Amino acid sequence: MESLAIIAEFNPFHTGHARLVRQVRQAAGPEVAIVIIMSGAFVQRGEPAFFDKWHRAAWAIDGGADVVIELPAVYALSSAAGFAQGGVTLAARLGCQALACGVEGGTAADFLSLARRAEGLTACLKAAKKSSAGQQLTDALMAAAPDEARLLQQPNALLAFEYARAMLKQEQPLTFLPLPRQGRHGDARLGAPFVSASALRQAMTAYPDDDSSYISYIVKRVRPSLQGQLAQGAFTDYGRYGDFVAAQNRLLTPDQLRCLPAFTEGLENRWHRVFMESGSYDQALRSIKTRRYAYSRLCRMGAYTLLQPSRDLMDCSYEAGPQYARLLALNGRGAAFLKGAKGQLPVVTKVRSDAPGLSPLGQEQLKLDLKASDIQSFCFSKENQRKGHQDYYHSPFFLSIQK
Repeated sequence: MESLAIIAEFNPFHTGHARLVRQVRQAAGPEVAIVIIMSGAFVQRGEPAFFDKWHRAAWAIDGGADVVIELPAVYALSSAAGFAQGGVTLAARLGCQALACGVEGGTAADFLSLARRAEGLTACLKAAKKSSAGQQLTDALMAAAPDEARLLQQPNALLAFEYARAMLKQEQPLTFLPLPRQGRHGDARLGAPFVSASALRQAMTAYPDDDSSYISYIVKRVRPSLQGQLAQGAFTDYGRYGDFVAAQNRLLTPDQLRCLPAFTEGLENRWHRVFMESGSYDQALRSIKTRRYAYSRLCRMGAYTLLQPSRDLMDCSYEAGPQYARLLALNGRGAAFLKGAKGQLPVVTKVRSDAPGLSPLGQEQLKLDLKASDIQSFCFSKENQRKGHQDYYHSPFFLSIQK
């Protein structure tokens, strides 16, 4: 094995992520290139990342990874299935031989078995108004294979299942390496040996100038840079972001909403009415949420109202896959890996307005990435950190000292 991928958000990079990278290094060997496929300016939960993608990528290299490639926003802002399909396809097109992830339980054989069962069940599912397509599939798997399907009650295991499904669709099979994780996904408590990124974001938002409660969960090499970003106010103010989404939705009509991804079955009418009546973004989402429309999906829909991706872009991207590899950070081993990967996929190191060498679909995917960065930076905490067009000024971070 020469290379292994991890699909991640690192929002932000912490000691639990560093532990996963170490586990991968121990399992794969010292010479294997660890390739991170990382969400950029927006993350899968449907909101801007807490810090910009360049710093998060550099922290991943400081934490033991070899190269960080951006997962295009069209996939980063998708359901678990679309997120996994984009990440796995990008890893495969880069020439990675394996994919690793952290899970609460289960083996590669478990997830691949469930993925094969799912392929046989998907065609039999019927539309139901009371639950999402993902929930219907989970329910069908629970009925067909209850012992195996219990794994899907955990969020990381559910994502691993989607990775397995995406891996079965690749022309070249990837080896799957699920590894046991420490700590609970989304747990907002501090004090355990490992904590969630959600807990860290909450602590950093509440106490940006007092890091005593959370600094021990940040890799030592990363701490000065992360503290600098907090001191400068270069982090997302989610209240500000919510106000932008709410204001935008006072301006959009149901007909305009209907043209955006995920606005189906007349939801655009309810969405429009609720945003007209609600005093905040959070209040509106709480009013719209049902068992069928999960909170994460509604958050992604909120992001769509700002980013304005077309349905055609989303559909074509799911069909054709990522069209380029946007390089964010690397070290010497990562540079050697990319030399062998350039023939399979265009590697973007510097952004230009004409996006030379990319397919028309790739140019549209990249435009969405740039728009996502501009919106994220405008939501930063301090005014002097809100400049746009940052993608044109950042070069990939390079760590010259091989660890």
